[in-house]
Amino acid sequence: MSGMNYPKDFFYVNKILQRVTGFWLPGKEIHLILRVLFYLYITLAYSVSIFFFICEIIIVSETVKDLNKFVRQFGMLFTHVVGILKFYILVFRRKSLQKIMDMLQDKDYVYEPQGTFQPGLMLSKAKRLTSFVSVMVFILYNFVGMSAQISSTITLNEVVKDDHLPGNLTCYDFLPYYFYIPFNAVTKFQCHVAFTFMNVSLDVFAWIIGTHDGFFVTLMNCLKTQLEIVQCAFRTIRERCEKRLDLPENYKIFVDESNPTLEKTLYDELTHCTKHLNILLQVRDDIENVFTYVTLAQTLASLIIFASCLYVASTVSMTSPEFFAQVEYFLCVLVQLSVICFFGNEITTASAQTGVSLYECDWFSSSLRFKRSMILTMSRIQRPVYVSIGKFSPLTLATLVAVCRGSFSYFTLFKSVQ
Repeated sequence: MSGMNYPKDFFYVNKILQRVTGFWLPGKEIHLILRVLFYLYITLAYSVSIFFFICEIIIVSETVKDLNKFVRQFGMLFTHVVGILKFYILVFRRKSLQKIMDMLQDKDYVYEPQGTFQPGLMLSKAKRLTSFVSVMVFILYNFVGMSAQISSTITLNEVVKDDHLPGNLTCYDFLPYYFYIPFNAVTKFQCHVAFTFMNVSLDVFAWIIGTHDGFFVTLMNCLKTQLEIVQCAFRTIRERCEKRLDLPENYKIFVDESNPTLEKTLYDELTHCTKHLNILLQVRDDIENVFTYVTLAQTLASLIIFASCLYVASTVSMTSPEFFAQVEYFLCVLVQLSVICFFGNEITTASAQTGVSLYECDWFSSSLRFKRSMILTMSRIQRPVYVSIGKFSPLTLATLVAVCRGSFSYFTLFKSVQ
């Protein structure tokens, strides 16, 4: 996207994060040795995470007998299942995602500024916001994985002074998250190796989830901003057309047909803005098709994770590392769901003003065909525009409230079963 002070690449930061996390195919312009090292790095990292996920599944049968362990382990397992779905989106829906980005940054729909209407500035502000959110989300998710090992290591070093564990303790007593340790872990050093194995695996899943969520948020914010730009373009149709034709600022006309050039310019500009709006509605449909089911999985996972974190935290001491890990995990997932619900709500709010903005343009002296086109466009956008959760419910802030309320209901259920 270029011209009119528009940002060159709205998704620049997201593409950098994709390179760091391996969701990028290095071209032939990259040196062969660097390409080989990159693929080795990605293969090793994701192989470790897959092995860790298998270890999580193996331990399920052992945790069923203990409600505390089962609830704790099930919440983390569900998170990683959602992470695998997000991995699928980023890898196998690459062409669809590129198509959406191209449509959102179509150079044919660049508007000249007019007064307070500064489309380039609007997009630049939106880009800075989502770039910041994407980076902060990515750092937060990775911090949760790293802090799990740090808290486990500190506790282990405080309790175990020599290399051998006391007879009544195992590495599982120091783990904040339950999984099958695939090697003999009876010494302090071997426990540190198990913690590192856990940390690397959790970080890889954090890469996947953080990259996906940041990219999803950026797409929604770009769509929301483009909808606002179209609305401002509708409001300023006459001013921009008169400026384009070098007409005086106080130019008045009773009927636009008296100036055929102006009438044609106004009608063509309305058609142009309407086509842009239709493209944005198509983008909304494409985002819906790509992300709706993974968003549903994320919502259900958040519901279960909130309940499990509350339950586990209520069964352990407030000074224990496990309590800290559960609270930290709860807050991380809360931030995750809040971010996507907030930007989903922004799309719904922005789209609701489209019909009003078209009515607010100076249409009183416009031609009959202009008014007919305006009425058709207004009637076409009566349907609310939103990104849905599994095609069931809109992704709005009300979703966040419903999930939080539902999680407390499940928490009380777990407590009653206990």
